[in-house]
Amino acid sequence: MRSFMLPVFALLSFAIAQENEALKYIQYDTDVITPAEYKTRRDSVMKMIGSDAAAVFYSAPERMRNGDVDYLYRQSDNFYYLTGFTEPNSILILSPKGIRVKVTDTTTVTSNEILFVQSKNPMAEAWTGRRYGTEGGMKLIGVQLAVVNEKFKSVFQQTLFSGIKYLYVQSITSDVSGTLKDLLSPVQLYIDNAKRNNSKLELRDPNAMVHTMRIIKSKQEIDMLRKATEISAIAHQQAMASVEPGMFEYELQALYEYAFQRQGAEYYGYPCINGAAENSVILHYNSNRKKINNGDIVLSDCAAEYRGYSSDVTRSYPANGKFTKEQKEIYQIVLNAQKAAIAVMKPGANWSDVSAAADSVIANGLFALGITKQKEGISFKKFYNHGLGHAVGLNVHDVGQPTLAAGMLYTVEPGIYIPEKADGVDAKYFNIGVRIEDVLLVSETGSENLSAAAPREINDIETMMKKKGIGNQPLK
Repeated sequence: MRSFMLPVFALLSFAIAQENEALKYIQYDTDVITPAEYKTRRDSVMKMIGSDAAAVFYSAPERMRNGDVDYLYRQSDNFYYLTGFTEPNSILILSPKGIRVKVTDTTTVTSNEILFVQSKNPMAEAWTGRRYGTEGGMKLIGVQLAVVNEKFKSVFQQTLFSGIKYLYVQSITSDVSGTLKDLLSPVQLYIDNAKRNNSKLELRDPNAMVHTMRIIKSKQEIDMLRKATEISAIAHQQAMASVEPGMFEYELQALYEYAFQRQGAEYYGYPCINGAAENSVILHYNSNRKKINNGDIVLSDCAAEYRGYSSDVTRSYPANGKFTKEQKEIYQIVLNAQKAAIAVMKPGANWSDVSAAADSVIANGLFALGITKQKEGISFKKFYNHGLGHAVGLNVHDVGQPTLAAGMLYTVEPGIYIPEKADGVDAKYFNIGVRIEDVLLVSETGSENLSAAAPREINDIETMMKKKGIGNQPLK
């Protein structure tokens, strides 16, 4: 039996020849992050853990919705960040020292990155779609070595006895079940032994390390988030042009989701929020069943996910195309607060200072209208009860840090929400909820608003709403 290190082009020769023709049907999208960038990320992890350690990452579990229907599959963030691989029941081992793997009956190779994938299965693929297989994992994903996931248990045992001192692996989450749970059973056993001080290796969680890598986005990641945000902005344009009294909130939801998918987004970034009037003051409202009436203000917090990267954009607009005096007053305070915050954003700025700029405008604005009775203090927080924003990336609420740096993307989303019968508030302001949310890319000198194509000035919104959008077309 031979044992040796092989480059990628040589490892491809171990794949089943019949897979060649099938590969062209697997990856239809070409505007994806390159295999070379994923390789660079894996190399960075191996450099950070050192030669006396190995790391194990596993895919997201498949989740049942009801009966025999699963939720639409979505890969786990860190696994996707390191591989770009979208199939379930997959595991990645990174070992700077290299692990010996038997790839055929007569050949063993040594590789420092091994992706375990589902085997090709014509019967299963006829039901659920084509699989990458081992060759797809190497040729299209670009890992040095891909093998069928049935080999994981034996390779994991070899990893444990390869002379390492540290094993980086996250705890097996409670929702892992079925095939993935069985594949990870030796990992769970080792974790259990380690908890009983019956392990020679020190266990470490790799998540914090990968999260640190994800804070600053690469150019390719920024391109994905820019695209996701452009798609979202166009959907908001169409919603403004389409909404009219008598529609239902769910019609707006359908319009947003149609606009996302028509432009190539695989998912929405989060359940679409379309709250009219009394529902506009509920921060994460998503029932979307109310009829929209004349005079209602509509708060729409809807954004697309594109190639795994999620945007987050919110607009607030009048159902009949014309803001009332009171709606304008509240809206302008929120817009001024957002502008004040954005003006502070630049490399080196502290997020607390960015937030303070928005807080000051809202506090002063609500006091001037008589909605709050104190100019100083936190009484305004009764009507603005959330933070200013958050990082976006592979997760709509992504990993970030307090001090801004070029390459970070943050939302800026101040809001004012005045529920019916709010104490001490004039009834003319009841059921007005306004949030304005944009995605800001921190540049070398300041910031860039990636969602600027979605109107946010009062005049621009009212002008957009004079148009007719795709949501006005009858279905019959």
